[in-house]
Amino acid sequence: QSSLVLVHSRPPRRRSFRRLPTSIHQSSYPTMAHVRSLSILLLTLINLGSSTAESHAPSSSSSILVAGSLNADTFLPIARFPSSGENLTLLPNCHPEVDLPGGKGCNQAVACSKLSRHSDSIDAKDISTSFLGQFGNDPIATTLQSTLLANNIDISLCGQSKTFPSGRGYVMLVPQTGEVSAVVSGGSNLFGWGRWGVKNNNNNGREVEEMVVLTDQQIQEMISPHSLLLLQCEIPSHINLRLSHAASKLQIPIILDVGGEDRRMERELLERCDWLVPNESELERLAAFYESNDDESDVNEEIGYGKDMQQHLEQIQSQIGSSLNLQSILKSVHTLQKNGANNVLVTLGSRGSLLIRKHDTETPQSPPLYQPPYHLPPGASVVDETGAGDCYRAGFAVAILEHCGNSFAVRDGVNEENLLQCMKFASAAGALAVTKKGAVPSIPSRREVEELMLLMEKVERAEAIPRGGGSDTSEDNFPFVFGSRINSMKDRLDLLDPSTQMKTPHDFLRRQATIRGLGCVDFNYPQHFDNFWTAEEAKHALDEVNLVAGAVCLRYPSKFARGAMNHPDPALRRSAIEMTKDAAKVARILGCNEVVVWSAYDGYDYPFQVNYQEKWEQIVEAFRECCDAYPDIRWSLEFKPTDENTRFFTVPSTGAAMLLVKEIDRPNMGLTLDVGHMLMAGENPGQSISMVGDKLFGIQLNDGYTRLAAEDGMMFGSVHPSLALEAMYQLRQINFQGHFYFDTFPQRTDPVREAEYNIRRVKEFWRAVEKMDGREIGRVAREHDALGALELVNEALRR
Repeated sequence: QSSLVLVHSRPPRRRSFRRLPTSIHQSSYPTMAHVRSLSILLLTLINLGSSTAESHAPSSSSSILVAGSLNADTFLPIARFPSSGENLTLLPNCHPEVDLPGGKGCNQAVACSKLSRHSDSIDAKDISTSFLGQFGNDPIATTLQSTLLANNIDISLCGQSKTFPSGRGYVMLVPQTGEVSAVVSGGSNLFGWGRWGVKNNNNNGREVEEMVVLTDQQIQEMISPHSLLLLQCEIPSHINLRLSHAASKLQIPIILDVGGEDRRMERELLERCDWLVPNESELERLAAFYESNDDESDVNEEIGYGKDMQQHLEQIQSQIGSSLNLQSILKSVHTLQKNGANNVLVTLGSRGSLLIRKHDTETPQSPPLYQPPYHLPPGASVVDETGAGDCYRAGFAVAILEHCGNSFAVRDGVNEENLLQCMKFASAAGALAVTKKGAVPSIPSRREVEELMLLMEKVERAEAIPRGGGSDTSEDNFPFVFGSRINSMKDRLDLLDPSTQMKTPHDFLRRQATIRGLGCVDFNYPQHFDNFWTAEEAKHALDEVNLVAGAVCLRYPSKFARGAMNHPDPALRRSAIEMTKDAAKVARILGCNEVVVWSAYDGYDYPFQVNYQEKWEQIVEAFRECCDAYPDIRWSLEFKPTDENTRFFTVPSTGAAMLLVKEIDRPNMGLTLDVGHMLMAGENPGQSISMVGDKLFGIQLNDGYTRLAAEDGMMFGSVHPSLALEAMYQLRQINFQGHFYFDTFPQRTDPVREAEYNIRRVKEFWRAVEKMDGREIGRVAREHDALGALELVNEALRR
């Protein structure tokens, strides 16, 4: 069997092997006819040998065999997807990009090769990649062959049709969002498998070749050197059946990507595949082929999810967002598993991925494993989603084989920690794939994936410090980090030495760094960056004073006076959206993951001045675009009821803001509540905090006298101490996970001392809440006891 590896003609490999005769090595890129002749000769020699397929054992070097499609893709840049019956033209000054290598099989083979390559030097531990597919009879087939060979992929098992052209993909791309939609012409991917027993009844007048069909024994011998088989549904189901039959005989693990043609899968195929990998829409369509009488209400009970698992499931549901129903996903997976499927790995796009493992009746059901969407690298954005799913699946295949070491270990089972690591590696690979145009060109290298994972681990460790519920960050064990309005450092310059400069954000930062107890800084964008310094320079300045960035807050310039993300001029509206997304790039560089959007201009002054529904929908679509472009960023809206710039805001209250968040329907979209704004809206801050719950991403603390249209920006708890106390209580109740930010205006007060007072005051309120009697709070609330409530407050504030 090892001799089979010798004829797998390929460019120079990292793995060492015996050299073939000189005549064979005269060309680094053999012709397909040459390769097929060698393969047939060797298969004949193997058939004469005494070894059998069942004696297969994994070789010292692992290998992935990818069997699937390859296409020449044409990309069509358009402004949006057409509706039914509609004709569209390409974007102005844009042209189609023609004949780019693609197809799920080609993409995944290249991805497996690049993701398993630890370095450019010789490394015997690298996983090798082979591809099995059918090239067409046209010139583009040579390009596709060269692409695979250039990526160090063995193509000796491939065939080439004399009758049918190569597969073609026609991809509609919306460059603004990276979204894609495609139509695929199968060509030789569907009709070039005559030697495998695929009969084509519609040849459109083409002459049918008479071929000798491969036997099961020959197929087993072809795939026996490999450690893992990766399949897709862009080739005939008959091929997947034959390959899975051979792999199961050899105990080679199988990963089946459901993507491609929608079709019912035979039970034997589901049973043979160790990992079934659909996205959420493919999962739903595939499950619909099978009858199921399950109600979502009793799915948990039937598959073994007891009451103790509910909290875990609820947590996953909150992470993936309300637009996807976890119970519906579990029901579809359960339907497939009842019909033979084993482990089901569901990719959820910008919402992450979910693994539901098969269990037997003798062991309790393992909990679903969830991997959140991976962060993009600093400065990157979504360019083209083509091939991202293929990179995820290839990354999972490479990682699962590396963690297990050989095919037998994969089939015996993988522990939970390793599975999560495999999902994380796959997620990082998929995330990087959206940052470049094209399927094959966008595939990242192993080094890029590892660098991204390392970078994000550092970011996560940094984020764990300043967020609520994390490590204690001061000598008094207070669990939150404080930030304060950096522009307040411009106040009371008379307190400084006359020679002290206080004109730039860098100057403000140095003064703010003298505040005892301060831990983070929220920057305004673009206000604190234009013509002052770069984001990299700001990050360096933070490091110098031992502070971190808390968030980046939008402050749109006056050119958006008639509106920012809902400006009546489409060009200015687009400019505002791009500026908003630029703020996310800055946040990544600064090492924070929050962007707070407050627009002084998104609203109106007089009745009939705007179309309310249109302005609302424009804001919804703008936020969706931002959330989808930067899924690693927590986006939040800071509402305000009125302002001297805008008498009526499009989003004037907490209730309206929550409606907006619900309609945007993205897991990374939430709210930042400002105490002064809530008071201006006639709200009780504690009630608003309770209403928002886990969608509260940020809190801005201050106080005010709540006179008409006045935002006083007073010190926290100075005017409404009972409301401040309850606000702290409700923040504890919802398990707030942000930092505390003081949005105050100390024009006639020392801004440094004012911030220090705010920090001490918040800690006092927090500790007062800790000492309150929870049972008495419950009793007062149940009985609506007004006097009891006042006595609770008085007692708490006296301590």
